[in-house]
Amino acid sequence: MRKILKKMALSASICAIAATGTIPVLAAEGVATQTITQKKQPSIKGKAGIIMDAKSGKILYAKKIDDRHYPASITKILTTLVAIENNKDLYGEVTFSSHAVNSLEHGSTHIGIKAGEKMPLIDVLHGIMLESANEACNGAAEYTAGSEEKFVDLMNKKAQELGCTNSHFVTTNGLHNDQHYVTARDMAKISQAALKNSTFRLITEKANYYIPKTNKDKKGRSLWNHHKMIKRTRYIYDGVEGGKTGYTTKAGGTLVTFAKRGDQELICVDLCAHGAELYEDTIKMFDYAFQNYYTIVPFRGIERTLKDDKYGILSVGNRVSPYTLPLKHLEDITIMLEKDEQPSNLSYRCNGKYFYVSYNKKQIGKATFH
Repeated sequence: MRKILKKMALSASICAIAATGTIPVLAAEGVATQTITQKKQPSIKGKAGIIMDAKSGKILYAKKIDDRHYPASITKILTTLVAIENNKDLYGEVTFSSHAVNSLEHGSTHIGIKAGEKMPLIDVLHGIMLESANEACNGAAEYTAGSEEKFVDLMNKKAQELGCTNSHFVTTNGLHNDQHYVTARDMAKISQAALKNSTFRLITEKANYYIPKTNKDKKGRSLWNHHKMIKRTRYIYDGVEGGKTGYTTKAGGTLVTFAKRGDQELICVDLCAHGAELYEDTIKMFDYAFQNYYTIVPFRGIERTLKDDKYGILSVGNRVSPYTLPLKHLEDITIMLEKDEQPSNLSYRCNGKYFYVSYNKKQIGKATFH
């Protein structure tokens, strides 16, 4: 089997070289089976829920994923992503305005930031994702775009770029507004984009974080992640990497969770549930997905270097060739299969910048050479 895979990799690589004349680099992408497992799906309490493969975007479980719901603080996943992408220096100093810290509704979550307080943006972002600090969202927005309104415009623009078709954002923090809503499908797309950002990953996976003393706080602040599946609670779950909690009276509870086992990484969104139901729903959905699907990396471990000579004949070890492609780039391709499907039925071909994957000779998806 290993020899077959090597030959497939060599053939795929050589056709990409021939088509472009340059050395292509494959970005991390995933392909997934089109099969939907016939195994019994879980019943969840949330009004909407989804499990998505983080690499390919394949939806493994869906319940009313295009219905609109209020997101509450899971909004902050998009807030954090937009702030990261629109600031070159994440250690730039944020100065909090009186409006940023004093415009919050009574009883909303905060970490006690004071007007005039200064702290690095990276600390602000940890306050947003771990402690769900609403004033931190306002400060990051003003620092990034000059005002909350302009920052929200960036949020909606980013959502549109990601293919979100039924969501709209009005606030940076998810505090209630009738015109601030998402769908489970769109929230999964936003989360998928966030996971592609290494800085976001570093923030969301932390159970705790310490903000050193500032000009207005001489003791510093200890932050603790609100997500119960990240900490050692009765909801701890093998593979959980991060996520975000949310709650308002009108939204109910909302929860986004990321989990990875081996090469398989999943995104789970649960909307409009309450208390323990959020975690129970999430565990049910993850169990269903991990038990019924698996992910392979078909070209992992290939260390040979491909070269083609001036006649276009495939040869390995021929140094006359002007083209060299390290096959490690092919290791970025993941393929998700249903548990009853066999890797031996996969086949591969290349055409221009696209790398196509088929199962039983039927195309199931493609990755792109960049």
